[in-house]
Amino acid sequence: MEEQLVSITEVSERTGLQSSALRYYERSGLIRPRTRIGGRRHYEASVLQTLAVIALLQEVGFTISEIKKVLTGTGVRQPWRGLAEEKLSEIDEHIEKVRTARDLLAAALACECSGLHTCDLVQSRRGRHRKIVQGLRFHRPPR
Repeated sequence: MEEQLVSITEVSERTGLQSSALRYYERSGLIRPRTRIGGRRHYEASVLQTLAVIALLQEVGFTISEIKKVLTGTGVRQPWRGLAEEKLSEIDEHIEKVRTARDLLAAALACECSGLHTCDLVQSRRGRHRKIVQGLRFHRPPR
């Protein structure tokens, strides 16, 4: 029994994706139409599950090239697990940077200095961003 085919229009309607996004996924090698009927692309119904996987992976930060590796992976230990572990580490690093940025911003807001140029918080972090601060010295407006 042959799998049911769905048109690009139906795939678009059922997934909420634009036809242009589906064509982009084709060019990227993520999906492939089974055939053309009347000049229109038709896919196997299983493309809907593939598109759900693509959406999930994009939502957690995978790039198109990483998604392609996941979708083409085979074997006992599929490559998606290794890629997922790498992505998890990247997300953890990003979370740490965002937490640090949030803490710095909260501290700056809580500071009672008259402005950032006189703020002790900025002065205490000056060594960490020496090149930036040195560059700013040359552009400091005259007093």
